[in-house]
Amino acid sequence: MISITARQLRAERQKIRHTKALLVPLGFLGFEILWTMWQLSSMKPSEFSQGYLMLFYNLPVMNTLLMPLMISVIASRVCDMEVKGDTLKILYTMQKQESFFDFKYLNCLRYITVFVIGQGLMILFFGTVNHLGTIRPSIFFIYLITTFAVSTVVLSIQQTLSLMSHSQLLPLGIGIGGSFLGLFSLFFPKPVARLVLWGYYANFSVVGMNWDPDTRIIDYYVLSFPLSRFLLFLAAGVFIYFICRMIVVKKEV
Repeated sequence: MISITARQLRAERQKIRHTKALLVPLGFLGFEILWTMWQLSSMKPSEFSQGYLMLFYNLPVMNTLLMPLMISVIASRVCDMEVKGDTLKILYTMQKQESFFDFKYLNCLRYITVFVIGQGLMILFFGTVNHLGTIRPSIFFIYLITTFAVSTVVLSIQQTLSLMSHSQLLPLGIGIGGSFLGLFSLFFPKPVARLVLWGYYANFSVVGMNWDPDTRIIDYYVLSFPLSRFLLFLAAGVFIYFICRMIVVKKEV
C-alpha cells in the first residue's frame, strides 16, 4: 500500500516537472518578503517592541488578499494538463477516480506547505535581524496552523473548479474574486463575515489593533483563540473536501 502511494505521488510529480509550479509559491512569498521589509522599514525604533504583533496582525490580511489567488494558480497549473489534454478517461482506466483527486490534492498541498513554511522562516528571520523582541510560540504556531488549515479548504474548491472547467479562466476568476471578497469581508458584520470562506485567514487572527486618531499611536494586543469555531471550521473543511471529490468523481468524461 505504501509503495503504491509513493508511486502515485511520484507519478503526479513527474507530470508537472516542466510546469515550474514551484515558482508560484516562491513568487508570492518573495512579494510578501518585500512587503514585510517595507513595513518594518517604516516603523520607528520605539515601535519594534510590538514588531511581532504587527506582523501577526498584518500578515493574515495580506494572506486574505494573496493566498486565494495563489492557490487558484497552483491548482490550475497542476490540473491543467489532464483537462487540456482530455486524458481523464485514459487515466481513470488505470487509477480510481477518488485516488486521482486525492493525489492531485496532495500534490497541490506540497506547494502550499512550501509557502507556509517559508512565511514562518521569514517571520523568524526578520524578527531576529530587527530585534523585535521575544516571539510568543503560541501565536506563531496558531498563525501557521490556521493559515495552512484555511488554505486546505480553499484548495478543495479551487481544485474542483480546475478539474471541472475546460478553461482555467473560470477558476482563476474565482480565485481573484475570492481574494477581494475575503478582503472586503473584514469590514462586514461578524455574523456575515463568517460566511465568507476566504476571509478566515484574518478571522482566525489572535492579534487586534487599537489606533488613536489624535496621537496616531497604534497599539497591538493579543486576542483569545476561538478554538471551538476553529474545530467546527475543520469539520466543515473535511465535509467540503468529500463533497468536492464526489462532484469530480461523478463528472462525465
